[in-house]
Amino acid sequence: MKWRWQIGIAAVVLIGNVFGLVQNEFSWERTIVFPINIWLGWLIGLQVDKYLHSKKELDSTRSVLMDYSLALDSAIDAIGITNSEGNYEFVNESFAQLHGYTKEELSSMHWQELYPTESLQDIRKEMIKPLFENGFARGESIGLRKNGSTFHQSASLSLMKEHQKTIVVIHDITQQKEEERRLKQKVELNELTGLANRRKLLMELEKRKTADSSTCILFIDLDRFKIVNDTLGHEVGDYLLRDVANRLRFFNKKNISTYHLGGDEFIAMICDSDLDHVKVVAYDIVEYLREPYYIEGNEIFLTASIGISTTPDHTNDVFELIGLADTAMYYAKLDGKNTYKIFTEQLKSQLERRTFIDSELRKAVKNNELFMVYQPKINLLTNELWGMEALIRWDHPTLGLISPLEFIPIAEDSAIILDITKWVVNDVLEQMRIWHLAGYPKFNTSINVSQRQLRDSSFVDFLHDSLQVYEIDPPQLEIEVTESVMENAELVIPILRDMKEIGVCISIDDFGTGYSSLNLLKTLPIDTLKIDQSFMNDLHGNEKDIALLKTIITIGQTFNLNIVAEGTETEDQLCLLQSLGCTIAQGYYFSKPIKAIEFEKQYLNNFLVLNESSN
Repeated sequence: MKWRWQIGIAAVVLIGNVFGLVQNEFSWERTIVFPINIWLGWLIGLQVDKYLHSKKELDSTRSVLMDYSLALDSAIDAIGITNSEGNYEFVNESFAQLHGYTKEELSSMHWQELYPTESLQDIRKEMIKPLFENGFARGESIGLRKNGSTFHQSASLSLMKEHQKTIVVIHDITQQKEEERRLKQKVELNELTGLANRRKLLMELEKRKTADSSTCILFIDLDRFKIVNDTLGHEVGDYLLRDVANRLRFFNKKNISTYHLGGDEFIAMICDSDLDHVKVVAYDIVEYLREPYYIEGNEIFLTASIGISTTPDHTNDVFELIGLADTAMYYAKLDGKNTYKIFTEQLKSQLERRTFIDSELRKAVKNNELFMVYQPKINLLTNELWGMEALIRWDHPTLGLISPLEFIPIAEDSAIILDITKWVVNDVLEQMRIWHLAGYPKFNTSINVSQRQLRDSSFVDFLHDSLQVYEIDPPQLEIEVTESVMENAELVIPILRDMKEIGVCISIDDFGTGYSSLNLLKTLPIDTLKIDQSFMNDLHGNEKDIALLKTIITIGQTFNLNIVAEGTETEDQLCLLQSLGCTIAQGYYFSKPIKAIEFEKQYLNNFLVLNESSN
């Protein structure tokens, strides 16, 4: 009962006074004292009631606070309360464990002691200032543990304005940040090599658009990587790409960053440098990447071609900048690979023409724009026709005659070369059949086949079927392959052997300029060596070239091969070839490549007349 002691004490005083009045004589003094005593009893009772009520509330409050403390200690979140000076008055168990202190140690610590010194300025700016302005604040920061280690945290601060105390709730987000880091790596780094990827490159280039200084892109493409990948396997290819990436990391500096676009394409971005320095870096990259690689017992030689473009000189568009460097890289490959080229408007014009030719070339077969010409091969012992080489030509309706030196490399870069080669085979075999039916002698006729065609496993079957369709004896057809295909001998030799099995002859074109060795000649299933015309250009008085030419002829004779000297243009060259023992020659001295009907008139009709007269 709330007024229990007030009523009780007042009642006791009342009874006591009434009993006193009854026992003693009545007096006015006693009558006056009587209510005063009752009032005093009421006041005493009131104080006793207040004391007991306060004690009860205090006990209740203590119980509630104890329950709250236990509840806060059971909470997963780290919770603390600081006073107006910033010292912790209360922390729960999670808070203590998170920072590596005991609750007693934390109870006297200032909040700044739980953060690295370098983080305090940002915390005051981004969290403390908004806290006193708005009464609450949220943010992320780096927390500091007792052992000196740090962790990522998110913090929520609430200000109790009447007491100037702050409730602090902290979450450990280290794992979340690690996941974000891994996700960022996956998004911005190439998974195979660990270099920054195309997405990261585009982000950095966008940031650089506002820069006053230049940004330079080096588009790096590995030469012959596909051959390595095909011959040694994708696992070795992956190791090789990692090694290349590690070498490119060597160039990473304050103003140079390297990226892996994918496959065998890489980028180096150089900021705030003049063109002379860029050239030095490009040269160093080319030289460093050409050093041999040693992977799983294989010594691998690899080179790189680099194209260079810059902002703002060439463009300010991010995608175009990469495209222009890619264009320049392409012409570095055409220039012999293992080098670099800087983009120019001339290259751009060449690329536009190349793109147009590539597009038009796809229509050329269907539109009957391609045709064949034939160049005779002359037997130097009899001065008679020994055979002929079939050469392709292209008469474009608007561009006119386009040189094979221009359109064949374009065709080889795309699948169109496969269709063109098949068209050539059919057209030549059909012409050979026409000549045979007309009664002309059966001469050896050679056609050129690209390295890409030799990677087509179905090509040998196509040759076999075509020979049967046109009823041509296989030895009459000779397949010419350039000496450069021997750099991929492991893939090419089995195809050449399959060709020999169906009976066709095989010739190595441009011999002496590429990769053949005496040991390779011993294993190759070939019938003819064609001496490259570059050996014929400066023979007069050049003893070294003459000695080299003689060596090639001797090699061919040793292996019992036909020797054909291309590029024979003068009588002096002809006499020299005869003196060196070369038996077959081809070149403008005898005839330029001519159409089939002219070839009949100039060469085949003579044999037809001789045959008729002998009969």
